[in-house]
Amino acid sequence: MKRNAWWWRALAAVVAVIIGVVLAGCSASNEASDMPAGAPEPAVGRDAGGMPEQGGDEAGDGDRMIIRAKVLRLEVESTPDAVTQVREIAREYDGSVTDMQVATDSEEWLYRYEKDGTIVGDGAALRGWVTVRVPSETYEEFVDDVAGVGVVKFQSEATSDVTQEHVDLSARLENLRAQEARLREFFDEARTVKDMLAIETELSRVRGEIESMDAQVTYLERQAAMATVTIELTEPRAVVRPGGESWGFVDAITNGIRGAAGLLTGTITVLIATAPVWLTALVLFFPIRAFLRRRAERGAAGSGDSVDPGSVPPAA
Repeated sequence: MKRNAWWWRALAAVVAVIIGVVLAGCSASNEASDMPAGAPEPAVGRDAGGMPEQGGDEAGDGDRMIIRAKVLRLEVESTPDAVTQVREIAREYDGSVTDMQVATDSEEWLYRYEKDGTIVGDGAALRGWVTVRVPSETYEEFVDDVAGVGVVKFQSEATSDVTQEHVDLSARLENLRAQEARLREFFDEARTVKDMLAIETELSRVRGEIESMDAQVTYLERQAAMATVTIELTEPRAVVRPGGESWGFVDAITNGIRGAAGLLTGTITVLIATAPVWLTALVLFFPIRAFLRRRAERGAAGSGDSVDPGSVPPAA
């Protein structure tokens, strides 16, 4: 009997728990159904503090002010012809060439001017640099067309976002212009010369800041409106000599003659540089040698007079 009573109590407890869970679920559903139709739904995608998460930068690239600069290195068959093609492409995209250099491998400029103004050159250009300013709207298309002039060997791109700087400068410029307008009103209402001079001094200072800041804003706008593209042009170098039939005897003879001439030149230079030393030694050599000879002869004569007579053998 006690065992049966224990089972009944356990079953009653389980039934009570199930009934409680069902009632709680019904209560929650009733509260949800009592909400007005126009009430907002629970926030989705919010952080722990209840603030909405940022979904990224809503402003597109068109709303930002970006300064672009690119460097391209192209291998071309002819540098002068490639320069002409780059000029034509820049003209098609309303761009302008701001800098151009063409040089030979020996650091001599291809295009030189005589005193009379005529252009001379050897036509052996191996390197060239062309800097082009092109509108930012056609920047990508211009780079694609220029890359087709030769084989791209190297490229790099740099961008600078000056949007915030432009906004700050524009706001400060607007405040300065408002300050200038108030100063002009004060100047018109001034009654004494002292007040007029003080206001005019302050007005000149504000006007100077306005002109300086306006120039900065204009510079940023122009830099962002035009992208800078620098194209470096190089020609392929030949692995072997164009003739391909020389055994190198001519070069060996030439180098040998140059080496002999260099050795002779070095010897003459050393002789001339050391002339004071060996000329002095040559001048002193003969007197010193004569002095030593006389001294030796005197020594020999003195030794002959002091010979012991007893040491001379008797005559036969």
